[in-house]
Amino acid sequence: MTLLLSTVIGWLLFGALVACWGAITGRWFLFPALDAEDSISELRASVLIDVATRLGRVGGVFFPVALGLVFLRQLQEFRDPFSSWREDAELLAIGTEWGRTWIYGLVGSILLMASFVAVKWTRQVAWVTASLLTVALSAFPALTGHANGTEGLRWISLPSDILHVSAVGAWIGGLTFVLLAERAWRSRAGYPGDTLLPDLVPLFSRVALPSVIVLLMTGILAAWIHLPSLSALLTTSYGRILIMKLGLVLVILVIGFVNWRRITPRLMDLNGPPVMRKSAALELLFAHTVLLVTAVLTRTSPLDH
Repeated sequence: MTLLLSTVIGWLLFGALVACWGAITGRWFLFPALDAEDSISELRASVLIDVATRLGRVGGVFFPVALGLVFLRQLQEFRDPFSSWREDAELLAIGTEWGRTWIYGLVGSILLMASFVAVKWTRQVAWVTASLLTVALSAFPALTGHANGTEGLRWISLPSDILHVSAVGAWIGGLTFVLLAERAWRSRAGYPGDTLLPDLVPLFSRVALPSVIVLLMTGILAAWIHLPSLSALLTTSYGRILIMKLGLVLVILVIGFVNWRRITPRLMDLNGPPVMRKSAALELLFAHTVLLVTAVLTRTSPLDH
């Protein structure tokens, strides 16, 4: 399987997880806070819940698809040319720890998809179920990646990696929710100048700031665990890709800082919201580029093996 296709598969998995995190971040952290601070209109409440639901359903649909592609990718690498594809698939799925983890992940992703669909009929129960499943499925990259291969350090590498994935999901997913909610509101409000950004962006900052702190702390810890020395940043493929990722993350942090300190105070001005929409969209673009690089990083051995 080519590196490009493998990378796209990894990005699709991370993207589906981010979409699910965006849905639950919007549902539990942004919508209730907005409702508490301002008695929001029925139309605005409907738009926010609808956006969260649709975002969750997109993530829920693509999650099992991504896991299916991940299995095919793993099967190709696991393949024994002297055995049939069916025999290899059964052995991989049932006879390996990776395969059993994948089965649990696939079942969980199908239940997650069903939960987001069921929001239409059983709102509260479905949202709680979808949220718990999203948190649980955030462990899949850790259990099937480098974090699970650190002998003697799994007790710290696994929880750290799960927190890392969750922080990324809350940050990028929450930003996705804000931009989609803004777009949906402007299309339904009937007035081109109407915007949700003055209300949503400060609330999102309360989620983004702690997420970034967790992201940085767990990222530093992961680098310390996986890199044998500081020089490995330059002498190994893993280290060089990690430097690329860190550079992109730095760009995102700069954009986010500008959004927070410079543009957010101007959201009540006429030109503030259009500038924020463009800047936030740029931040989101770089964030997905980081996901692509991360997909390559997870397929690269820290020791160049």
